[in-house]
Amino acid sequence: MERREIEIFLTVGEELHFGRSAERLRVSVAMVSKTVQKLERSVGAALFERTSRRVALTAIGRRLFEDLRPAHQAVLDAFARAVAAGRGVDGVLRVGFLGTATAEFVVRAAELLRTRHPGCEVRLHESRFTDGTAPLREDVIDVLLIDNFAAPVSTLEPEHRAGPVLFREAPMLAVSARHPLARREAVDVAEIARYEVLRPRASPQRAVPASAPGQPARGAVPGQAARWVAPEGAEQLFAAGREDASSFPLGGAPEGGAAGRSPEFGSVQEMCALIGAGRGVYPVPSHASVYDARPDVAFVPITGAPAYEWRLIWLSAADNNLIRAFTEAARDYVAAHPDPLTTPA
Repeated sequence: MERREIEIFLTVGEELHFGRSAERLRVSVAMVSKTVQKLERSVGAALFERTSRRVALTAIGRRLFEDLRPAHQAVLDAFARAVAAGRGVDGVLRVGFLGTATAEFVVRAAELLRTRHPGCEVRLHESRFTDGTAPLREDVIDVLLIDNFAAPVSTLEPEHRAGPVLFREAPMLAVSARHPLARREAVDVAEIARYEVLRPRASPQRAVPASAPGQPARGAVPGQAARWVAPEGAEQLFAAGREDASSFPLGGAPEGGAAGRSPEFGSVQEMCALIGAGRGVYPVPSHASVYDARPDVAFVPITGAPAYEWRLIWLSAADNNLIRAFTEAARDYVAAHPDPLTTPA
């Protein structure tokens, strides 16, 4: 196997999606498919089960994936250590995050980094819900820990580099403790459109006018104020893999209701306050039920929706040994703590 073939196979094994794998590797979907087919001919057996709705590793594919991944990573790590020894890994790294739980994860990864490279300093920067990847472009931070809901890989510009998925979390719906759903064991993703869904407050980078001369903005309501627009592709995250699931109403009114009037929030605290007051509902990763728990808010598991996937992203032009060393530290911390946001260090 050539190095590129190994990288493509491992990436598809992680993403379980040919399109996302191609985007992450900056190659065509056709190249990914052709490479997988070539490997399957060499092995003499299918490595992936492929249907129109899902991709999964076969038993042989899983064994190859588990055998190859540590060996491939060992080669990369060995080279990175050699480079670090030759050039040194030190200096300041500015890491962006969103929320208390992810801040603690960044702190733990930073501690591991400093253990390995005492000359490093990590400075934390809390992002807002609507910042997206803007802090990277504005040179506020060097690397960002973010989930696939806030920044789907498919929406990243060519200037961005995305690391592998570090960990996954099940989605939950935050609702008022007095809401009918609060007594449910779970809620199907297709049901969410029936309820008022909050939306993050617009920021200069993510707001669009409610209407523009000659052509309404996407999702705009003529005559109304600017509204927040989710990253292109985020709406499909909660409908992925379900023929009967409606597109997820990011910041929308209930089915049949007037659009563009859902309450807005700018922080986790504001979101919880609005939900507790019965002003709306909002999807959150499972760690929120621990870190953002309060008596007036209930967290209900969402079925039929994909998991939140957390990864580090940075600008390709800013790629350096320090970012790679931090990425390695984050990955190693997760390896030792499989549920890193809810398991004590």
